[in-house]
Parts: sequence; C-alpha cells; structure tokens
Amino acid sequence: MKRLFYFSFIFLLFSCKKTPVDNSGNGNGNGNGNNNNSAVIFERFITPSTVNPLVTSFNSQHYIYVDTVTLKNKLFVFLPGTTGSPQFYKLIVKKAASMGYHSIGLMYPNNSDLYTAAASNADNTQFGKCRQEIFDGTDQSTGVNVNFSNCIKTRLHDLLVYLQQQDTTHNWGQFMLNNEIDWSKIIIAGHSQGGGHALYISKQVSVIRAISFSSIDWNSNLGRSADWVTQSGATDVARLYSINGIADQIFSYANVQTQLAEMGFTGPAVSIDSNQPPYLNSHTLTTTATPATSVLFPDHNVTCLDSYVPKNNTGGPAVNFDKAWEYLIGN
Repeated sequence: MKRLFYFSFIFLLFSCKKTPVDNSGNGNGNGNGNNNNSAVIFERFITPSTVNPLVTSFNSQHYIYVDTVTLKNKLFVFLPGTTGSPQFYKLIVKKAASMGYHSIGLMYPNNSDLYTAAASNADNTQFGKCRQEIFDGTDQSTGVNVNFSNCIKTRLHDLLVYLQQQDTTHNWGQFMLNNEIDWSKIIIAGHSQGGGHALYISKQVSVIRAISFSSIDWNSNLGRSADWVTQSGATDVARLYSINGIADQIFSYANVQTQLAEMGFTGPAVSIDSNQPPYLNSHTLTTTATPATSVLFPDHNVTCLDSYVPKNNTGGPAVNFDKAWEYLIGN
C-alpha cells in the first residue's frame, strides 16, 4: 500500500515544471498542436469548473484534441492515474487525435481513496463499489466521496455539451444521444487507476473498446482479484486491451497475468519491444523498454506517462510505442 501513496508524489513532482495556458474562455482553441503524426491539430484546455460551476475540486484542465484533416467520428477518452492530470498524458491523447479520433484527456476525482478503501479490505466488493461511485456519483461506499456533479460520467457529459455549444465546428454533439453519452461511439482508456476505471466502465456500458495501461485491481489481503473483475459486462471481452510493464513497481506482473486471464483477455502476452503489429493478434501487450526517466516507479509509468515514454529524436514516442499505441487504439 505504501507504494500506492508514494506514487501520488510523482505527479506533484512534474506539476511543478509547467503550468499550461487556460484557453477555456475562448470559443475556438488555438490549433497549434505539435503532434508529429498530424498536420493540423485543434487543441483546447478547459477547467472542469468552467464547464460546471458545481465542480470545486479535481479542477485541473481537461485536454481536448481534434485532427481537423481526417475524422473517424469516434471519441477517445483517457483517464489519468492516481492524482495525475491530463497535462501529463498529452502524447497518448494526441496520438488518438492524429488517428482521426476526437480526443479528450478527462480530469476526474482520482486521489488514492479508492486504494485506501479497497486494496486490503476483507470485503472484496469495495473496489467495484468505489469505482461505481467514481463513475456515476451514486453513493456506494464510505471509502470514497464523489457526488453526481463530480463523477466521470457527468464530467464527460457536461464537457461534451459545453464543447457542442462553444465549438460548433467539430460536431461534439454526435457523441450524445437523447442528451445522454452515446457510449457506442467511445473508446475508453486510462493509466493505472484510470485504466481500472476504463475496464470497469466497459462492464457498465458497451463501448467500442477499453484500454488499460498498467492497471489491476488486486486485493493484497485476500490475494485475489476484486470481485467485479470476473463479473459479466456490457462490452464483449474481445474489445478489451491492455499493456503493462513486466517490471512494474506498483502492480506485480504475475498478478496482472492472473487478472487478465480471469477476465478472458485475448492472449498470449506479446512484447512490443521485439514484435510488430498485429502482435499475434494479442490484446495483452508488454514492455521491458527503458523509461525516459528513472524517477519513482518508472516501469509502471513507461506505458503512457509523457515523462517516462521512450522518445524518438523529435520528442515523440519511440517507434515501438507509437506502433503499439496505434494498435491498441485501433482503426
């Protein structure tokens, strides 16, 4: 458990390095993204409280990107890890945009309360109860405190409504149906805690695809996966994908393998370091690549956290990561 708390400090460390410009008051964004995979990227940063004044915490900016050249009319939503914010995951969110997806790095309540409440609880339903409350704001557990206005579902809904009103050029309304999120047009992804949310959400609603980067819900007291892991879900398991660092310092890879097998992920595990797409058509990718920095749990963060992802000579993701991300996100 200590490692999970220490993990939160990594985001505090990197948050001291840059304060992004908030252009949430503009109606058009600035369109000057630097993604090497796309000629024209519309970008915008919006604080959650700008979208909904009832939001008073976890108010770091949402990051929004759209490739204005080629659009798939599908939405990629990325959920940061514990205490992280979208500004630390620009590479993966921009990658999805460069592939033609409307792309959002979504800020949500992501402190360590989930793990404090559930990771060693004798009640193995707590992981699922906490994740449900963080997803839809219903009161499920005393371990977390997330109301309707602050949950993932409402934040995404409100952001899409706001974008449709403020940015009519990019047709954000296509991701709504009868004033509800149209999950059938969405890829949900996330890192660490966010990756767990992505898989959990895929059990609640049917999505195009769910992608977990370096994530697991493992009860260390009981020595097994959280109860929700083996429950049936709305999204076919054939649409679930994952990538994990073999030497992950937070989540034991042996436990990761057990959990992915329990969920029925398509295997076998395939390394992105020595194989090419389509990776034997596996949905369980791995890496032992050397992270770009060694500060605090590098092999946990190497899969998608900007400061850790190996880079090419222009600052973009190294070719094996670029190819792996493209495969995971899909066409």
